[in-house]
Amino acid sequence: MQAATSFSQRALMWALGGMLALGIAGCGAEPKERAAFIAFLQARIVDKPGLHVPILTRQEEKSFGDYAKHFAVITDYNKSMDAKVQQPLRDMMSKNMLITMSELVARRADVVALHKTSAQLRALIDTEQAAAGSRRVALKQPDDLKPVFDKAYARAVTDPGNNFKEFLVVMEGMLTSAEKMADFLDTHKDQFKFSGVMAQIDDPKVLDEANVRMKELNAKSAEVARADRKLLSMISGH
Repeated sequence: MQAATSFSQRALMWALGGMLALGIAGCGAEPKERAAFIAFLQARIVDKPGLHVPILTRQEEKSFGDYAKHFAVITDYNKSMDAKVQQPLRDMMSKNMLITMSELVARRADVVALHKTSAQLRALIDTEQAAAGSRRVALKQPDDLKPVFDKAYARAVTDPGNNFKEFLVVMEGMLTSAEKMADFLDTHKDQFKFSGVMAQIDDPKVLDEANVRMKELNAKSAEVARADRKLLSMISGH
C-alpha cells in the first residue's frame, strides 16, 4: 500500500510538473507576441501616412497569437464598411452633377434620392462604429499595448468614419439647398426662360431671390469641395 501511495504521489508530481511547464511555456510566448503586435501596429498603421488596414499573412497572424483577434476588431469593421458603405458611396458620387437650373428642375427626384442615401449611409457608419466600439471596450490589453492599439484604432476606424460622416453632412447641406432651389424654380417656372446654362428672368423681385438662392447653393457646393479634399487627404496622407 505504501508503494502504491508513493507511486501515486510521484505520478501527481509528474503531472503537476508537466502542467506547470506548459503554463510557463504559454506565458513565455505572450510577451513576444505582444511585442510583435505592437511593432506591427506602429509601423503599418500609426507611423504610415494615410489610411491603411493591412491584411495579415498567416505568419503574422501566428506571430501575434491571441492578439490577432484584437486586430480583427479593426479589419472586421473595415470589411463591413467596404460591403455596406463604400460601394453605395461610390455609386452616389458617380452620379452626374447638375450644371444648369433646368437640369435641377428636371432631376429634383434624383437630388431627393441622393439626400436619402446620404442620411442612410451616415446611420450605417454610426452603427458600424458602435459595434466595433463595443468589441474594442471588451478587449483586455496590457498597458504597453493599449495606447498603440488606441492610436491604430483611431487611424483605421474612428477618424475615417468621422470624416466620411462629416463629408456626408456637408453634402446633405448642399442637397437641401438644391432641393429648395428646384422648388423655387418650379414655383416660378412661368417666369423663367432657359437657354442652355443661362436663365432669363424678367421679374426683378424673382431675379433677386433667385440670385440669393443660387449664391447659397454655390457656397454649399464649395463646402462640399473642401470636405471632399479633406477626405481624400485623410485617405492618401497628403
